[in-house]
Amino acid sequence: MAMTNRTKTVFRWGGIVIVSLCYFIALVLSTFSFSAFSESESMRLSGPIPLKEYHASIDSIMQATDDVFNVAFFGFMICVPLILIIFKKVR
Repeated sequence: MAMTNRTKTVFRWGGIVIVSLCYFIALVLSTFSFSAFSESESMRLSGPIPLKEYHASIDSIMQATDDVFNVAFFGFMICVPLILIIFKKVR
């Protein structure tokens, strides 16, 4: 069964949209660590805090940032080849 050009276009762009949505959903989920930090630390940081708690807060922010960067980098490295494969195979 030969696919028409319209069917191929729908498959191609549908696959690209699905891959892109998965990437953006993963990015959004990885940013939830920032909101968890904001909720847990906002009340404690209202006055003077000890140096140990300050370093723990900074470490928490650095860990959350590293998580977002890892998801962004590896997600990009996975999504771009998938999109190129979709373009190549659905012609």
